[in-house]
Amino acid sequence: MDPDYKLHHCQNLMRWSLKKEDKYEEEIKVLTDKLKEAETRAEFAERTVAKLEKSIDDLEEKLSSAKEENLNMHQVLDQTLQELNSL
Repeated sequence: MDPDYKLHHCQNLMRWSLKKEDKYEEEIKVLTDKLKEAETRAEFAERTVAKLEKSIDDLEEKLSSAKEENLNMHQVLDQTLQELNSL
């Protein structure tokens, strides 16, 4: 083979390799940015879930208290009704 041809061929391969390398570096950068965004969204979602779970716990506690208060009120009303009926 002609040495000039080999040199030209090698130079073409080098240019092609450098373009590919640049392309892969850009793709890595894009994917890294996407990963960071996804991690940020995941962290936000985890904090939101924790807040919602706390809200659920608080609401369940309030519901339990309200049910207990309602039961007590029913007992008082039943007792009052019995007293009124016995008059």
